[in-house]
Amino acid sequence: MVQHRLQREGIRVRGLVVRHHVEGSEMDGGLVYFAVVEFVDAQGGRHTFQAGSSGVKGLPVGGEVPVRYLPQAPNSARIDLRRRRIGEVAARFAGGTLFTAIGIWMLATGR
Repeated sequence: MVQHRLQREGIRVRGLVVRHHVEGSEMDGGLVYFAVVEFVDAQGGRHTFQAGSSGVKGLPVGGEVPVRYLPQAPNSARIDLRRRRIGEVAARFAGGTLFTAIGIWMLATGR
């Protein structure tokens, strides 16, 4: 829903990748990288947020990225790259499909 509101009501600005946040460990299956982006809103306030999806390919530190945020809620900011929006929707759709399939399988097998 937030993504839909951002597309309808969001303000587009340019953000700057200031660093990458790293989670996980190499021992536990690998590291996951998230871009940390800083932008200035229409009132001149400076905000920083972490991308909601991992991967920093094409998002180097110091690089500019398009950002969208809701005017009344700058903390709603998201990186506004089409490929990221499609990826986030696809991941949620796949998770929902898997959850539904497991439920149907459990009903069908009487578990």
